Amino acid sequence: MKKVLSVMAVSAFVLTAGVALAGGPGKKMDAGCPEACQQQIDDLNSSQAQQNEQLGAHAKQLENHEQRITALEYDSMWYARLGVRAAWTQQDLFPVNEWDSDAGFGGAIALGKQFGQFRAELELAYQGADLDDENVWGDTVSGDYNAKTVFVNGYYEIPVYDAFAVYAMAGLGVAQFDWNVDVPAGWAGPAGTWGGSDNAFAYKAGLGVTYNFTDEIAGDLGYEYLGISDAGEAESINGHNVVASVRFKF
Repeated sequence: MKKVLSVMAVSAFVLTAGVALAGGPGKKMDAGCPEACQQQIDDLNSSQAQQNEQLGAHAKQLENHEQRITALEYDSMWYARLGVRAAWTQQDLFPVNEWDSDAGFGGAIALGKQFGQFRAELELAYQGADLDDENVWGDTVSGDYNAKTVFVNGYYEIPVYDAFAVYAMAGLGVAQFDWNVDVPAGWAGPAGTWGGSDNAFAYKAGLGVTYNFTDEIAGDLGYEYLGISDAGEAESINGHNVVASVRFKF
């Protein structure tokens, strides 16, 4: 009988130990653990959803930027350009060796076509300014000039970011340069008006920036150096222009 009781006692001990080790009633669980873990999982899922939404928005924005850059690079279309300019010129005119003009103004109209990043145009432009200086005898001499030009221009655009691009340009053409000065009486003789008009070869080069407001409208702002050679009494004419333009694409 003692052997039987001993065997039963040993068996009961083994069963109790096995249940405890297996996580049964003999092992105490923290009742708050499952709820805290689930909250962490929910927070992670919410954060992941927000990140996915942000990534989707960034991907859409990037796609729009790529579409704009692609349009700048590969579109081929006609355009009309209207421009205004502020102009400063220096010319070698008798009776003053070098005239520095006041700030002048002008305008331009052009018709062109864009071939990807390159565009070519035919431009008609006008600019003029007052002239005030001293002649070689120290007399104050005043007058004015105007220049009418016809140019064939070429531009090369490089997309930078989104709707922005930078460009370099050059042009060749002809200019009609007209000038008139009022000369006071002095060593050069009696008072009078001197002037002249002539057609001459002209050239220019410049740099600028472009902003594409829409696929059909763009704005340009740049600097242009203008040169006119041997226009009558003017042995050389050098101009510095700041040009602002709007292009309408069609």
